[in-house]
Amino acid sequence: MMFNHWDYPRALQELWNRSSYERGLISDPFGDTARAELGLRRMRALLGELGDPHQKSPAVHVAGSKGKGSTAHFMAMAAVEAGHRVGFYSSPHLHRFPERISLDGKPLDDAGFARVAMVVAEASHRLEASTPEVGAVTTFEFITAMAFTTFAQSGCDLAVIEVGLGGRYDATNVLTPLVSVITRIDLEHTAVLGPTHAEIAWQKAGIMRSGVPAVSAPQVPSAASALEDAAREIGAPYSIGGREWQWTGTWHDFTAEGPWGSWANLALGLSGPHQVENACTALAALHVVDASGLTIPEAAIRAGFAKAHWPGRFERHDLPDRVVVFDGAHTPAAAAALVQTWRAEIGSENATVVVGLAADKDIPAFLEALRPIIGQVLITRADSPRAADPAVIAASACSLGMEGGIFPSVAAAIEFALAGEPSPLLITGSLFVAGEGREALGLATPDLHLRQLNMAKSSRTDAP
Repeated sequence: MMFNHWDYPRALQELWNRSSYERGLISDPFGDTARAELGLRRMRALLGELGDPHQKSPAVHVAGSKGKGSTAHFMAMAAVEAGHRVGFYSSPHLHRFPERISLDGKPLDDAGFARVAMVVAEASHRLEASTPEVGAVTTFEFITAMAFTTFAQSGCDLAVIEVGLGGRYDATNVLTPLVSVITRIDLEHTAVLGPTHAEIAWQKAGIMRSGVPAVSAPQVPSAASALEDAAREIGAPYSIGGREWQWTGTWHDFTAEGPWGSWANLALGLSGPHQVENACTALAALHVVDASGLTIPEAAIRAGFAKAHWPGRFERHDLPDRVVVFDGAHTPAAAAALVQTWRAEIGSENATVVVGLAADKDIPAFLEALRPIIGQVLITRADSPRAADPAVIAASACSLGMEGGIFPSVAAAIEFALAGEPSPLLITGSLFVAGEGREALGLATPDLHLRQLNMAKSSRTDAP
């Protein structure tokens, strides 16, 4: 195959060509263990074709059910403030694929994204031709390799890598990091990861490495025990919030006490009590990074935490007639934290809630947790094959006595809400829903759609 200069649409076409479940963003999560291990074998072989870029930059690896994106973001921002060259890989994106790969807090530009996509495509096709038994490289494996390649080429001092799903069999689990980080574990993706906190914790614990410190947010007892057992078995020094470090206060002003000492008057750019937990987990991990020789001083951590801004995480906008909040909460625990943040930041008035959830979520438990702030509920779905049927969500809402209706799209639900009484508006249930809500209000531009890419593909000769 001939690879000519690629533009951004051509790079997106390659990603879509490799899509399957959730548009290919993870590798066959419903397969057996052998299939999952084959995915990791394929990922390592692909990285070998690329010169093992994942080994070129010191890394932090972050897993968890909730808060892993925010925790990773806090760490990346602190390292940037310390003057380091920092790569940050996260998922999913809100609007456009390049958001997943950032350097010093800025997503790759379209040209840079296309260039590295072409490099990874060449390696993928070589691997698939020479070693067909490993199978085809998936979209998530492909873009993960793009991130590692970008960070290696850019000479990053630190790469902050967020797990896609689970941990043990995730495509990112090829690292030997400076520190392994596990945020709060909740019941999520139970069809893939298992139905209990302990089983899910075992999957997350797969990112631990012998001799590599592991830090964990506070956990429910069964998850805490599973993580500690895994750390002991593999020989990873292990510490956990609530035991090795504590905090008091709110996200506006809190004190964190731990191996670093006692730091008072910390403040966060992200709202919510759960963000204090995430920030302290990040602080514990940064303490390990600093001890490894990559200096991240207190002043940089304070500045990075205060400057943190992560769209879709209690993101507030004040319109002329109402407040609008976007939040990607998708588990019952995240919904409960959202309620606390809403009361602290918005007040006693309940919300008109635009909600859409993934089909594998605990829909009744999510709605029950969110119930205290729901005035009326407008049920919809994101443009994702993983989205739950709105009728299923509506049945749960009805059983809980909630008033509302079903709408064909996030944009249609928001349009209806804005035409009604000026009550505060909350768009939630997933980052996909939050992203489409931001686009509906003109806050962002969506990526090219598959139909547009297919039209563009017909005019190119280098497409497979």
